[in-house]
Amino acid sequence: MIRDVALLAGREHDVLVIGGGVCGAFAVRDAAQRGLHAALVEAQDFGSGTSWNSMKTIHGGLRQLQRCDLGALRESVREQRALARIAPELVRPLPFVVPTYGHGLHGREAMGIGLRAYELLSRNRGRALSRDEVSRWLPDVPQAGLTGGVSWTDAQLDSPERLVISVLAAAAADGALLANWTTATGLLRCGSRVVGAIVRDEETGSTHEVRARCVLNATGPAVEALARLAGAQPRLPLVRGMNLVLRRRIVAGYAVGARARGGYLFMVPWRDRTIVGTSHQPLETAGGVASLLGEAAEAFPWAGLEPDDVSLVHRGLVPGHGAALRHHDAVIDHEAEDGVGGLVSVQLSKFTTARRAAERAVDVVSQRLGRETACRTASTALPGVSVVGPLDERARRAVREQMALRLTDAVLRRLDLGSAGPPPAEEVDMVLDAMAAERAWNKGRRARERRELDAFYEVPR
Repeated sequence: MIRDVALLAGREHDVLVIGGGVCGAFAVRDAAQRGLHAALVEAQDFGSGTSWNSMKTIHGGLRQLQRCDLGALRESVREQRALARIAPELVRPLPFVVPTYGHGLHGREAMGIGLRAYELLSRNRGRALSRDEVSRWLPDVPQAGLTGGVSWTDAQLDSPERLVISVLAAAAADGALLANWTTATGLLRCGSRVVGAIVRDEETGSTHEVRARCVLNATGPAVEALARLAGAQPRLPLVRGMNLVLRRRIVAGYAVGARARGGYLFMVPWRDRTIVGTSHQPLETAGGVASLLGEAAEAFPWAGLEPDDVSLVHRGLVPGHGAALRHHDAVIDHEAEDGVGGLVSVQLSKFTTARRAAERAVDVVSQRLGRETACRTASTALPGVSVVGPLDERARRAVREQMALRLTDAVLRRLDLGSAGPPPAEEVDMVLDAMAAERAWNKGRRARERRELDAFYEVPR
């Protein structure tokens, strides 16, 4: 992965992907693997937006069963298995347990029937638990009214950032040109057709025109805004999502779910920490960490949650309306929808289906280019991203081979140092020294990089 914005701007591409989250990464990987001349630009660092602010779970479709959406259920199951197949070092099974109270729609009997149907449709095991079994698994849960519980197995993604970098590394190996910290400030037009983008290199301040036969808009929360620059009129409303990373391991070996204020929250073990979420709120709602902590205390009264438990806040914008999520990915061919040729937009509803959403988007691009070929990203293993070796050596490798341009890039998304909360100061100093040597940072630039990393942890995300 070598960053060369001038080279990227110096040729016409079959497809230019704008947006370097997990969906954009899979899209440029898919396009390059199909033999298209592909490029990708990302305004900040790869995977630094909603993809980074992840619960780190890969859902197998149980939620779709609750809505009787069998097509979406099967898609989630297929994609969960595809991710486990192509990235086995990052994706592993994770049991889930939900205690049940009473005998209504959320009681043991009704949920047990649902899980049996899920098992038949997905071939993922699920079962009802007796009251005694739940008490053995979760001895601290409230016993009053406890009727038992249910259990099933989904999957956990250890490191979304390593997955994104793996996908991009595979794309680069297939000939794709990539650039982070490169902002698309406008779209190039020829009549009603989009023929590329104007980009600004955030490292140098220089502006370039990048020409492409098709532009794939994979900018996540910004999909609607970018499409409107071309005169398209998509309507893709958003809601706020939030998770809390806790300093201590409250559950181990399995995730626990419970109802709070009408919805479910989950407490997920991750490394030596716990992640609690996900809370969804309307954009105009001001509720923050305290509000989610209150919901979590209601759902898990036995956990003894305190504000000091929070080491990091995940916060991002996801598709939905009010506080309700959108449950299907959006792939829009703007030539068919709005009369704007050369532009396709894709917006994820959940991390689990990123690969499939990217495949669907590249299918549209390929059809428009007259280059229809089969997607192979579901069956081709991804290269591993090493996280072993001396820290200073890994930091230098992150700069040279993984396009880490800033201290935050390395600490948060290349080295597995700061994804759970502030890392030890001496480790940050070691990374900073190595990056400063590689990138010839002066004293002022070093100080700025350190301030930006510190600010990341000071400001709730």
